[in-house]
Amino acid sequence: MSVPLAAQAHGFGAMDTPMQAVLSGAAALAAYPETGLPLIALGLWLAFCGGIARGGIALVAGLGAGILLAPFAPGAVSVLSLVAGTLVAAGTALIGPRLPGRAGPPIAALTTTMALASLLHGQGFDSLPVAFVAGVMGAALLAVILPSTLAGVVLRGGGAAWRALAVRIAASWLTAILVLVIAFGLRSA
Repeated sequence: MSVPLAAQAHGFGAMDTPMQAVLSGAAALAAYPETGLPLIALGLWLAFCGGIARGGIALVAGLGAGILLAPFAPGAVSVLSLVAGTLVAAGTALIGPRLPGRAGPPIAALTTTMALASLLHGQGFDSLPVAFVAGVMGAALLAVILPSTLAGVVLRGGGAAWRALAVRIAASWLTAILVLVIAFGLRSA
């Protein structure tokens, strides 16, 4: 379940230029479900809590906190990231429109902190190129913003009850996927 990023940081492609390092960082985020899936769940959560505008500052703060905590994070932080994502997705599926708007920022900060710490755990501040970390952060922002925006468009499309139900169903599927990832990861550990 642990992400072997320390040994494979340069395994995502050549990082000879800053652009290659940015793309390698984005690819690293996409390669590990313990990072990407919780961020997608967060995007769905934020759609019900007022969108990115409501949790944007906390989202960026969580990215920074994840990078700062990464050198000290144990390998088990990957499981914690998956559990956090599962709770966020399940909360979105179960509560949906009744999610309190003030819950968005703390959940955004916690989830992004766990996700980035799980991806970069064990990495010292000087062990990865700045462009690689920028690619990770950009991809993390997109992993939250895109589902939040898409779900927000669905939710604002009109007064039909099926709109909120559709987003909640997507969150329930994401919950199931996260539970399966946790189960397979624990089985192989």
